[in-house]
Amino acid sequence: MKRAEYKVPGGKLLVAETEVKDGVLTTVKVTGDFFMHPEEAINDLEEALNGRDASQIDEIVEGFFGGKEIALFGVSEKDFAHVLKLTLDS
Repeated sequence: MKRAEYKVPGGKLLVAETEVKDGVLTTVKVTGDFFMHPEEAINDLEEALNGRDASQIDEIVEGFFGGKEIALFGVSEKDFAHVLKLTLDS
């Protein structure tokens, strides 16, 4: 499992762990000291990424947050995509 941390400037810490097999995300876990409401939305994001093409992280994250009523505090949806992509480089 690959791990990356990203401290959002002036914001919170995001930690991502991923496993990729043949270019597909097989395991995704996102933690940190950020706030998301509803809280279970983080599990939904992880599920939305599992089984998907790792090269499509930006599009998957953008599509996940698009049209949903999810409040983020100290992070943005782009920060999630960023930390996830960092795991691919580690």
